[in-house]
Amino acid sequence: MFFFLDDFFINLCVIITLTVLYVPLRSKLKIADRPFWQKGIIDGVLCGLNSVMLIIFSIEVAEGALVDLRFIPIMLIILLEGLFPAIIASIVVIAGRFIIGGMSDFSISAVFLMIALVIGFQLIHKLYQTKMEKKIYIKAVVMIFYSNIVFTITMMFHFQNDYLSLLSFLPIYCFVSFVGGLASLFYVRYLGKTEMLLAKYKEEVSTDFLTGLQNMRSFEKVWGQVVNKAVIKDEKLTILSLDIDQFKQINDTYGHPAGNQILTQFGDILSRNIRSFDMAFRNGGDEFSIVLPNCSIENALEVAERILEDVKAHSFQISQKESIYITVSIGAATYPDTCSNPRQIIHQADEALYKAKHLGKNQVYPAITSSPNKS
Repeated sequence: MFFFLDDFFINLCVIITLTVLYVPLRSKLKIADRPFWQKGIIDGVLCGLNSVMLIIFSIEVAEGALVDLRFIPIMLIILLEGLFPAIIASIVVIAGRFIIGGMSDFSISAVFLMIALVIGFQLIHKLYQTKMEKKIYIKAVVMIFYSNIVFTITMMFHFQNDYLSLLSFLPIYCFVSFVGGLASLFYVRYLGKTEMLLAKYKEEVSTDFLTGLQNMRSFEKVWGQVVNKAVIKDEKLTILSLDIDQFKQINDTYGHPAGNQILTQFGDILSRNIRSFDMAFRNGGDEFSIVLPNCSIENALEVAERILEDVKAHSFQISQKESIYITVSIGAATYPDTCSNPRQIIHQADEALYKAKHLGKNQVYPAITSSPNKS
């Protein structure tokens, strides 16, 4: 009986290894964000290939009889993703079984086994609908128990005259199937939570907690990429430097909580006035910048003027009973319109901002001209 234990253990190692590899890859490729059909096909095919890999490492308990844990990926995909990818996976598994085992009674019975598993797993999944953490493991136990019943009935059909051979591997198979199924579910859920936390931490590292805009760390990371793209594709690249006027005085008069309220609302104004592929950053304090890829100085000035007017017209709520009005100063610079070296446009935009401040605030100063655009 224990002769097959090592082989089943290899099957278990294969499925856990493939799971550990696939979950981070799925997150990196953002498969979960793809359309339903595309996501279902990708998940289904990869899940099916996982099961086929288990067939490759299966144990031949009799001539043509391959025993393995191929049901586990199907169970996991139904538990975590639903019926459609499970159907795709089962088709891949059936095709793989015929390719590996050829046309035989065992291959044909494997088709009916897979159909029975998918239908049964889906019924169990629907009967035990719950979001409770512990219940998903109870559901998995029921599915594994059901798969063992179906597998046993199938094997009894093929071993009608040799039940001793069946008993030589069936108890070990049932034991390993429970261990493997629950361990795989645990690893999938654990890795999924880990990936979610990692994505959250990455977002927090690159996002300003107050405004929701990208922070200076993010700016330093993407700026070089944006510059290189502009140079390689011979595109224009504009940066706007923004500074809230009299912000220190606002903090001193109304307090820092009021200042935080203003920063949050100011960030919202920036976000709604730029394109989806533009990038707004909070550099620190009341200093902001906006990167506008493939944008001329003329178009950038239109964006800046729109922000200027939106800020001036907005009533900034600083408490339940009080709101104030503020203004902003903006400097603009563009490669190659205002400078031939894209690495210098940050400095040029900062100089333009300084001139806008020096000339009375509440205005846009383009580096390309010697006179500001007043409002």
